[in-house]
Amino acid sequence: CSLLKAYFARNRKERISVALDRDRTDSSYLLGRLLAAIDRIQQDALENLNATLVDRFFGSASSTPRNVFPTLIRRSQAHLGKLRRDKPGLAVNSEKLLQEILGGLEGFPATLRLEEQALFALGFYHQRQAYYTKAT
Repeated sequence: CSLLKAYFARNRKERISVALDRDRTDSSYLLGRLLAAIDRIQQDALENLNATLVDRFFGSASSTPRNVFPTLIRRSQAHLGKLRRDKPGLAVNSEKLLQEILGGLEGFPATLRLEEQALFALGFYHQRQAYYTKAT
């Protein structure tokens, strides 16, 4: 993350937050957050996984999101169904997060440039870190 932040500071004169930025509207950043959220839903629903969505789809999701995200969202509905039965409060919070992220997207771009892939990675890791940060 530090290397990505340094790149944006030097080349785009843009300051990148060190933590999750819920106000950031870049589609690539939001797509990274979305992958982290969908991965977390799968992990919460199935718990003991040999290979996660991230293991299988990070590369293609960060480069050709239009080909990957519709399938991931469709699959996540089964995991949300299991959460609704087993952990209803967690299901509600997960759905709210999906709605927040998807509400900022106008669609899925066919491809992401290398710079956008960097923002994707930042969004992904910022969202994952937010799961381990206590709310104040």
